[in-house]
Amino acid sequence: MENSWNPDNFDNKEETHTIFEAVPPNRTSVDNILRLNYSNQLRLTLMADTKANIMITVSSIVFSITLANMESDMLRYPLMSLGFFSVIALVCAIIVIMPKINYPKNEHGKIDKASPFYNPLFFGHFAHIPIKEYKEEYAKRLMSDEHIIDALTSDIYGVGRVIATNKFKYLRFSYMSFLTGLTGAIVIFTAQLLLT
Repeated sequence: MENSWNPDNFDNKEETHTIFEAVPPNRTSVDNILRLNYSNQLRLTLMADTKANIMITVSSIVFSITLANMESDMLRYPLMSLGFFSVIALVCAIIVIMPKINYPKNEHGKIDKASPFYNPLFFGHFAHIPIKEYKEEYAKRLMSDEHIIDALTSDIYGVGRVIATNKFKYLRFSYMSFLTGLTGAIVIFTAQLLLT
């Protein structure tokens, strides 16, 4: 995933619509595959958010229990390990569900519609343009099947990029951190039992 947000990975230029010229119009299978792919992306987003919420709950409970039991000499170091990694897991899980609504800006701080990252179908982008401009942008995409397919595939690609490079990446960090803390606490506790 190196250089995943490289502008070369995105293209919103008019000539890219020619990629889809060879796709026959009025094919139900094309509509179905786009719909299926888009709904799968949304399901993956929902799944990542649900798992992140679970990790937030579990990490918060574990951290609270850790703080409440720090007085015990035998449990102090295992709980410190578990508490430390629970906080890291908590932060990573929060990053997963934190909304990302950045938009490409020009040098004046206005939305940059020439940017390869600009997507008029994304609410975080079209919220910064007037409704008339939004309708014009949308109408451009409805002019032909190639434009519609290009707009949908670009949107699917953008959503997939966010899922792969942000949501699932930090969700994995969250789970790995929690697992590391749990393993560390067990190892430290076992070592203390064997050494005493």
